[in-house]
Amino acid sequence: MNIAVIGAGALGCLFGGRLTESGHDVYLLHYRQAYVDHLNEAGLTIESENDEKTDIAVTATTDANEIGVADLVIVFVKSHQTRDALAEHAACIGPETDLLSLQNGLRHYDRLLDIADEDHSFAGVTYQGAVVEEPGYIRVTSSGSSTFGGANDGGLHRIEEILVEAGFPVELVDDPRPYIWAKQLVSLPIKPLAALTHLSNGELIETPETRTLMKEIVAEAEYVAEHHGVDIPMDDPMAEVVATCEESYSHYSSMLQDIRAKRKTEIDDVNGAIVDIAREEDVDVPINELATNLVRALEKSYLD
Repeated sequence: MNIAVIGAGALGCLFGGRLTESGHDVYLLHYRQAYVDHLNEAGLTIESENDEKTDIAVTATTDANEIGVADLVIVFVKSHQTRDALAEHAACIGPETDLLSLQNGLRHYDRLLDIADEDHSFAGVTYQGAVVEEPGYIRVTSSGSSTFGGANDGGLHRIEEILVEAGFPVELVDDPRPYIWAKQLVSLPIKPLAALTHLSNGELIETPETRTLMKEIVAEAEYVAEHHGVDIPMDDPMAEVVATCEESYSHYSSMLQDIRAKRKTEIDDVNGAIVDIAREEDVDVPINELATNLVRALEKSYLD
C-alpha cells in the first residue's frame, strides 16, 4: 500500500517506520528540509519499551507532489495545523484516498470531513506514545491501543489489517467521537494547568489548588458532553486524570513544553473547543474559559 504520513514527529515516525518495516511504501512528510535530508540519509531508529532497537530505512520529503496520490494518508501534525497541512499536501490526496487521524483535540474528525467524504474519513485516538530523543531516533513510551471509526466498514478493516500487521493493537468502533472525548477529558485539566504553573503531572495532582481546578475543568467538560449528546465511555474521568498524573509523575505536559519553547499550543482544540461547544449548547464553563484565555495570553506574549 502507498501510504503518506503527514507530520514526521514522534508518532508519525513510529507509525511510518513500523509500516515501512511491514512492507508498505511509506513517505514521511515534514516541513523542514534539513530534517527530511537527515531521515533519508541516516534512516530511523526506533527503541522499544524493552530497549530493543530497530534501524529502518525510510523515505521522507517536504513535497507531496513527489509521492503522487496515496492509498492512505495518516495525519499526525498538531491539531491546529491540520487544515493547513492537508491543504499543503493535497497532491497526495485523491478521491479514493483514505484519511486517518489519531491526533489530539476534539475537532480532527470534523476537519477530515471538510476535506474528504464520509466514506474515506476515519478518526479516533491512539494510546501509543513516543518521544524524539534526537532527529531520527524515536523511543517508545507506551504501546497502547488505537481506537478509531468511520462510516465505511471496508475502509476501516483495510486500515485495521495493515496496522495490526505492523504490530499496532487496534479497536474499531462505529462512532469515534465518544472515544475522542474520553481521551481529551483526561488531557483537559492537565495541559493548561501545567502550561500556566510549570508543574509536572504528578505535582499538579499533589497541589491542592490545582487539583481543585482540575476537578472543576473535568466537571464542566462532562456537562458539555452531556448537553452535546456525547455518551463518554468512562465511569470516572477524574479518577483517570489522577491515575494518568500518578503514572507520569515526572512528565511535563506537551503544552508546557510548547510554552517553554515559545511555540503555538493546542489550547484552541482542547479547552478552547470545550468553550466553543459550550456556547453552542448555552452552557457556562467559566474555569475552562479562564484557562483558555490565560494560555492564549501567554502565547500572545511571544507570538505577536
